[in-house]
Amino acid sequence: MTKFPFTTVFFDVDCCLLDTHTSERRILKELYAQQGQQIADETVLSYQSINRTLWKYLDRGEITREELYLRRFRLLFEQYPHILPAEKVAPWFLDQLAHAYDPAPGAAHLLKRMKDAGARIFTASNGIGAVMNGRVKNAGLSTYIDGCFAADEVGAMKPSPAYFDYIFRHSGETDLSRTLMVGDNPVTDVNGAVEYGMTGALLGHRWQSESRASYSAPTVPDLEKFLFGD
Repeated sequence: MTKFPFTTVFFDVDCCLLDTHTSERRILKELYAQQGQQIADETVLSYQSINRTLWKYLDRGEITREELYLRRFRLLFEQYPHILPAEKVAPWFLDQLAHAYDPAPGAAHLLKRMKDAGARIFTASNGIGAVMNGRVKNAGLSTYIDGCFAADEVGAMKPSPAYFDYIFRHSGETDLSRTLMVGDNPVTDVNGAVEYGMTGALLGHRWQSESRASYSAPTVPDLEKFLFGD
């Protein structure tokens, strides 16, 4: 078994510590149930595809976060109409997601194992701190977390060097070679961290995307195996 090589680990929240896809699926089903409709997985997959594409635009600075929130439902409703307009659904969906606490399968086990190995663990999100912190807490994962860094509190967003400079300095870590950033976004999470000098781990549905990750895995248990040499 490989000795865990990191003393400080940063985790993105959505699609890493939290099973955001499960939450989105449940909320979308509730949305269409409002008009007496049961949706198939095809609708959910369409939403996720639209969302992934729009996040790429956001990563490149081509749209704003607010435009993403609205446009994903405008595009979805072109395929699967809803009685409410996207302007009303977008804020409702965000509110529902803010109160969704589905932990990623295997997340608690991995966090505990890292803590037992002596690592300090922080969240590092481009989201809103109050929302992200609450979701992690209600998912039962905050007991493993030493601190939280969210974009609205940091004053910068990943992949900005200013973001990674802030979280590194405020983590108390002094050795970049001992820091790991785990995220599902190859651009904002992984490449941003690697360019700053950290090690990157790419997790989830975009794990095959081109990135500078030292570790790539489709699931949390798979990542655990890579990190600990199981």
